Amino acid sequence: MNLRIRKFRARLLICLKFVFPIIVFHVVEIMIIFIFEESDTLYELNQCYLDELPGTISTNWSSNAGHEYLEDVLLSDIKPIPGRAIYFLETKCYSLNSQSHYLINLTARQTCSIESAALHNPNFQVFVLFANPKVIDPENPFLNIIRSYSNVHLRQLNIWRYVKDTPVEDWIVRDNKFISRFPTEHTSDLLRLLTVYRFGGIYMDMDVVVLRSMEDIPLNFMGAQITNVISNAVISLEPTGIGHEVGELFLREFQQTFNGTYYLFNGPMLIERVLAKICGTKSVIEMINNRERCHGVRLFDASAFFILQKLIYLFDPRMLNDGIEKTKNSYLIHLWNKGSQKCKLVGPSSTYGRYAAQNCPKTYAAAGHLF
Repeated sequence: MNLRIRKFRARLLICLKFVFPIIVFHVVEIMIIFIFEESDTLYELNQCYLDELPGTISTNWSSNAGHEYLEDVLLSDIKPIPGRAIYFLETKCYSLNSQSHYLINLTARQTCSIESAALHNPNFQVFVLFANPKVIDPENPFLNIIRSYSNVHLRQLNIWRYVKDTPVEDWIVRDNKFISRFPTEHTSDLLRLLTVYRFGGIYMDMDVVVLRSMEDIPLNFMGAQITNVISNAVISLEPTGIGHEVGELFLREFQQTFNGTYYLFNGPMLIERVLAKICGTKSVIEMINNRERCHGVRLFDASAFFILQKLIYLFDPRMLNDGIEKTKNSYLIHLWNKGSQKCKLVGPSSTYGRYAAQNCPKTYAAAGHLF
């Protein structure tokens, strides 16, 4: 009897080892939904985003010597080379009448993300795209850091121009169906899909640290966050062929199933729905282990991008060695956005601090070790 009980306990512990992270993830997901659903306000795109600076604000900036307007990514002479670019997006929904909100104001962590991508991928262009017209402040030290990399380009995008000749053009421009309680997040969900559909390449969230080159990874990949959850924090597609077809499927799914009141529905859950159709299975493990059934779309397991699920591995100096060991084969680390904003970093004694010092050295030096 005792042997049978011990075997049962052993099986139970093994089960909990795999199930517990899934339970934790969904508890956090529910908490996020409640946090963000405190407001019942619904926003249309034109309440958050403009196609050009308001006249009075434009006049004011014109009188400030040294301030530059960002070029439109579609109108600029330097555009993304199809399939050879990395993209970051800034989509905050600001008060459109506030002059200060038109100045680019990147944080140290965002700058670190951009610098690390540029540093490790010198043969790729790195485009930082802003969903509103923006002005460059020449006195901003973080902007000067990322502009010191010749492969980094800061651009604005006009959402209504950006959707032209895409599957969601009529839905956005004519039907005006994009109405959301989470305009910043849902606009980001849409624009990352539009970007890889238009140009191909690699989209990544602006709360990562890139640890090594991604130039030689065949395009058409995404990453699993845990064993049954796919993330949209990293999305790579080819500009033609199956990659472009998958991009079209993503956009059509976005239009057909858009839900402006549910935080995650148009992002990670959309990726899961489309990949389930492409791969013929809802099993994330099957998608990871059998690329052929996904028609060439590769789903990395969590070790590639999301292996550090707990903030303690990122910020606690006592977990430095464990954090470094866990990420020895990772392409990047992810900081979990709002989940880590209150975790301030001092010095290189944590996993994040060590990787910041190594992979975004200019940002790390300028920030004074405090991110």
